[in-house]
Amino acid sequence: MDLPVVSEWFHAEEVAEGIVRLTEPYIDAMLISNAFVVRGRDRDLLVDTANGVGPIRPAVERSASGPVVAVVTHGHFDHVGGLHEFADRRCHAADADEVRSPWPMRITRGDYPSGTDEMYRHYGYDVPDSIVTAVPSDGFDVKDWVTPGAEPTAMLQDGDLVELGDRAFEVLHVPGHTPGSIAMWEPAAAILFTGDMAYVDDLLSFDDPAATATSLRRLAELPAETVLAGHGPVFDGAALRRLIEAELSKLPT
Repeated sequence: MDLPVVSEWFHAEEVAEGIVRLTEPYIDAMLISNAFVVRGRDRDLLVDTANGVGPIRPAVERSASGPVVAVVTHGHFDHVGGLHEFADRRCHAADADEVRSPWPMRITRGDYPSGTDEMYRHYGYDVPDSIVTAVPSDGFDVKDWVTPGAEPTAMLQDGDLVELGDRAFEVLHVPGHTPGSIAMWEPAAAILFTGDMAYVDDLLSFDDPAATATSLRRLAELPAETVLAGHGPVFDGAALRRLIEAELSKLPT
């Protein structure tokens, strides 16, 4: 494939006080996910790590100022691809095996793993011939690239705190999208990271309807004012509660 080489793989945008969103503009639209850098006094937090096609660490270091705690909200390939680039790598134990060995996405259609066409159809997208429109470096191996996994260095559980010095985020275990899905909640700023449990402007997907209902009700009870999701735009707490109400109406009671 003759694809252009781009020097800046990630687009960075400040979306809340001290929080920068990183996205991959050269990735197929269905696979674009959000990674968030939260600046702290003593250390910085990275929530999710994108697809792993281009290195995320340089983009993180342009926004971060100290040691980075890298947390993935769940084990899906489009969120764990850059986790291996960081020394401090955390996830929930229930998704740890998938973090270690994620679904093996490939670059071109002839190499996609079995199930890719079904995944695209489920979310209502056309299957592309390539998941990228550019490459991150000269000599990038289009043929042999596959989603990289990473060995977690710590397991998160419900109620854990990720302390940044002047900010603290509580880990909420919210299974449903995956068994080990987590949200990150900052009560002082009323900021909630939802991963793929709740986002707007696209179809949600859940593995476990009963667990999903419990998790969504838990998220709806939080006095969130700013919601940062695994995909799509930033939205507010009122939109989150409307979304959850709509999703709960679809789930079996």
